[in-house]
Amino acid sequence: MDFIYDLETFPNVFTMAVEHAEAPLLWYFEISPWRNDSRAIVEFCQALAQQNARMVGFNNVGFDYPILHTLLRMGSADADTLYRKAMAIIGTQGDDGDRWLHQVKPTDCVVPQVDLFKIHHFDNRARATSLKALEFNMRADSIQDLPFPVGTVLTQEQAVVLRRYNQHDVAQTKAFYHHSLDMIGFRSELTRTYGRDFTNHNDTKIGKDYFVMKLEEAGVACYEFGPDGRTPRQTPRPVIHLRDAILPWIAFQHPEFTRVLAWLKAQTITETKGVFNDLTASVDGFTFVFGLGGIHGSLESTVVESDDEHVIVDLDVTSYYPNLAITNGFHPAHLGKDFVSIYKHLFEQRKQYPKKSAQSAMLKLALNGVYGDSNNKFSVFYDPLFTMSITLNGQLLLCLLAERLLAVDGLRILQCNTDGISVHLRRDQEWLLNEVCDQWSEQTGLTLESAKYRIMAIADVNSYIAEYEE
Repeated sequence: MDFIYDLETFPNVFTMAVEHAEAPLLWYFEISPWRNDSRAIVEFCQALAQQNARMVGFNNVGFDYPILHTLLRMGSADADTLYRKAMAIIGTQGDDGDRWLHQVKPTDCVVPQVDLFKIHHFDNRARATSLKALEFNMRADSIQDLPFPVGTVLTQEQAVVLRRYNQHDVAQTKAFYHHSLDMIGFRSELTRTYGRDFTNHNDTKIGKDYFVMKLEEAGVACYEFGPDGRTPRQTPRPVIHLRDAILPWIAFQHPEFTRVLAWLKAQTITETKGVFNDLTASVDGFTFVFGLGGIHGSLESTVVESDDEHVIVDLDVTSYYPNLAITNGFHPAHLGKDFVSIYKHLFEQRKQYPKKSAQSAMLKLALNGVYGDSNNKFSVFYDPLFTMSITLNGQLLLCLLAERLLAVDGLRILQCNTDGISVHLRRDQEWLLNEVCDQWSEQTGLTLESAKYRIMAIADVNSYIAEYEE
């Protein structure tokens, strides 16, 4: 049983609005010069705990619950005490060293917490999204900003306005909760299955923790333990010869791709950043741009359409980066070959779910998240040679596919981006495209998925609209 909640804190007014996740039941609590619901809040939360209920919020693990926990521990508090706690939390948000200072361990929470902010990974700075932005995206009937500046001493009339605002935010959080039910249910299922709390894990953290769990079950030590606690086992690489990362059988016919391959094999690096600065290849008028995250390139400011004689075909490699590791046995050196077996198991597990399901989407991000963490100096997966093996071969094998596709009469490349290529060609040449794709898949051990577009309106590689033929 879930209850949605939200707090508002001002120097002389504290409010808490709560709504049942399924039923139209609402509760409102206030601590102010005009009423003091301290005891009622404590008793309400104790009742939720007795019912094995959960409290659901938006950024509640990082903000709302630590304030509420302060009240629950004290048994009673005035609005100013809770406001000062809120300001102390806000004061540590920009400091990476202290931003965990006020968080409460899940085992210490009076009522278990579900945080939609963390589940959707909005606590990542690159993905940070406010509740107001979500209200816009969910097409809320109204979007309300905090009605008074933080720190305002409120009048009784203003407290009434704050109450309405607080209840509005809870209603919108409830709407987002229902949007997130598949994700929440998936985490509950994992928690029951593995006896470990996945409730507030984002998708990639699920994958990383799952990996660690399975590695440890297989007898692979992921951490070392000492007087300062546990530290992740890793394989630092003071020097990497890129030749060691590149599959030895890769070879090209086109001089531009041959030049890039030779240049890469000649490089010795001491860090992964900056390896691909200004590395490009221009082939038949199309420019391929290489980068640590993957290859990309695109026509720009162009509209391309299919017709009776021509067709747009989009080719994507299935779970490209994970399958590169699985097929070629790439793994962080300190984790051994068991890493590859577990990677394959996770990939096979994903195939059990419908492609557009929440579970499939989560597992896809989880599979890719482990690759990303291989270049994270704080991760148990850290091995920069593994990172370079994936990203280098990923780009070169797409170039190999592009080179062979360009041999198809009249074919032109529209886009190339990390794990796929979009092309425009004559319909009577499709059989040859399929033959090229089959040969490439047989050689690489990777699978290509295809789709046909009626039209592509392309601004650039990151901004385009495509409409399927059907």
